[in-house]
Amino acid sequence: MAKIKSILFFFFFLFSTSFSAQVVDEVVQLDTIFETIKVIYKPINSSSYFTKKFGVFADDTSKIAIEKTFNVNGQNGIYKVYYPSGRLKVFTVFANNKINGEWTWYDEKGIILVKGTYQNGVKHGYWAYKNVRIYGRYKKGLKHKRWIRKDINEKKYISHYQKGVLVAGEGHDSDKMHLGVVKDTTKISKDTVQQEISQPNVLYEQAISFLTNNIVCKKAIKAHFGGTFKKTLAIKKYYKNDKFQFAISPSVLSLDNTIFYQQSSTGKMEIAIIDSILKTLPNSFDKQPINLIKTDQSLFLQSTKKTSPMVVYFGELNANLMRIDVVKYNESVEENSFLEKYITANENQKFSILLYFDKNGVLKGAEYQKP
Repeated sequence: MAKIKSILFFFFFLFSTSFSAQVVDEVVQLDTIFETIKVIYKPINSSSYFTKKFGVFADDTSKIAIEKTFNVNGQNGIYKVYYPSGRLKVFTVFANNKINGEWTWYDEKGIILVKGTYQNGVKHGYWAYKNVRIYGRYKKGLKHKRWIRKDINEKKYISHYQKGVLVAGEGHDSDKMHLGVVKDTTKISKDTVQQEISQPNVLYEQAISFLTNNIVCKKAIKAHFGGTFKKTLAIKKYYKNDKFQFAISPSVLSLDNTIFYQQSSTGKMEIAIIDSILKTLPNSFDKQPINLIKTDQSLFLQSTKKTSPMVVYFGELNANLMRIDVVKYNESVEENSFLEKYITANENQKFSILLYFDKNGVLKGAEYQKP
């Protein structure tokens, strides 16, 4: 009997060792934030058409962490993520490698935190953020029409959006991140953040619209250049009918992301996907010299006020990220001296914004320079 037990223990040890060697980092996206869990995938369970893939928690292989379904066309069917307690955390359905239909995120007690619908991997339809008591609709990944927020006394605050742009109301903190495409289990890597967008004019137009209309961007610019009551009042003159009035430099520059790398390293990033991309880029905080990438006179023509002392400078697109700088001068800048003025401007005159575009060239989020 002792000999049999020894043999069984040997095989159990051998199996456990080989099994535990296959620990993988599974990246799960919970709406707009990422979570990484260590899992071990069990042998695949196949049927005549569908293949089910089960991952157990690496630190407790008796508990299922994640469940996926595949067929010959890729990920199709039910997708589930579990808490270590065994309760369901995320439930949705995939079709042709994209989320299609209902998506639900539960807390550890089984209460719904967020519930909404996707269409071909993009938020489309009614969404209820029950954890923050915000409700509304998305259209092709962007907030559209009426959104409602309720406070603790059930008082309603209504905001209106037009294809992602706040046009009336208070807006919400999430306006900083118009994230519509969920990457779910796709881990951000150097291979997935390549520059895939080949129509810069489309990007510039979205960025200009964002600077002109977005209420969160407006508050960030006022906060940066304000500080004192007198300065805050002075900033108001750069807004007309609540729209930002700025000139655009025709010089597209090589602007590095040093300040945003630093924010990422100190944990001050607010947009999860921008933080993930920055962490995959070369981790160098050394500032690069400012170089002229190209001159595009059409940019200057799109200025909301060509004589404004507030000037916007575009950086080049890199890994779907584009830095833009808002620079405040004491007087308007001559069209032929934008580059020279930028180089001589001090850091207190500049405010940097990092924009994220998805692979389709749609503006999805913005990270602001911290004090």
